[in-house]
Amino acid sequence: MKGQAVRQTWEMGLFWLLVGAIGAATVLVLAGAVSVFSGDLGGSSLFMLSSFLQSLAAVLGIAFTLTLIGIQLAAQSYTHRVIGLHTRSVVFVFTFGMFLLAMVFIAVLMASYRSIQATAEHPWLDLAVVWFVSALALLVPFAVRTIRLLAPDNIAAALLVRLSVRHLESGETAAVHVLIGPVFDMARKAIVGRDERTLELLMAQLRDRAMALLADAALGAKGLSQLVHALGPEFRDLGWLAIDHLDIGAVKQVVDCLRALVCQAGERSDRRASAEELYAAIRDV
Repeated sequence: MKGQAVRQTWEMGLFWLLVGAIGAATVLVLAGAVSVFSGDLGGSSLFMLSSFLQSLAAVLGIAFTLTLIGIQLAAQSYTHRVIGLHTRSVVFVFTFGMFLLAMVFIAVLMASYRSIQATAEHPWLDLAVVWFVSALALLVPFAVRTIRLLAPDNIAAALLVRLSVRHLESGETAAVHVLIGPVFDMARKAIVGRDERTLELLMAQLRDRAMALLADAALGAKGLSQLVHALGPEFRDLGWLAIDHLDIGAVKQVVDCLRALVCQAGERSDRRASAEELYAAIRDV
């Protein structure tokens, strides 16, 4: 399912591979098994550390400023919850933390430059090199992940994938609406703006996630009722909005999505009543 695939894309695999490599390299450097710095020749270590610090500061300023601008624009265009998707992302937090850690560590080394000159071995300089390269390497999965999560369908998928059978069975109506409400709000903006492609992508995400929940054997009568009561009014509102804007294409997409859910719910005899409730939304539209 695409909603789940958002969390299992190639950049996440690369990210975790880099995290493991950073940890292994750090351990090896501290154990003295790996050495990447030959020695302080004519003050070369101070020049190197200064270059590292300036480079990291410049990259941090540019990369994260552009990222925050992009997130803010996406929040204005789609939903403000896109900000939380990014700032609470493990990729965002770890990359930002890696940059700050490397910069602070390099600054401390520069402050203790005289002690570095007095020693024959330089494990801390080796570690500075490793963390500098690591911080820059993390920008690859960070950039790809950020760009991916600025697309409306991926935003919707990241929100909907959090909607689980546990939420539905718990009867937490507010929690359910917090997860699906922003996606329907994005769909309303797409209808008002006559953005048929975005609406198509959002309907696909809603359909896939709802059908997966309906097909889940763990979904009981209480959770099913919660799901139907959450989706029915939202789809009705979308259909009426599309009619108000004389957008026949949008009406068709809403109705097609509802029909798919009706078919999925109607596959089991004990869920026919819920299928009829969803079908009533089609009639209302």
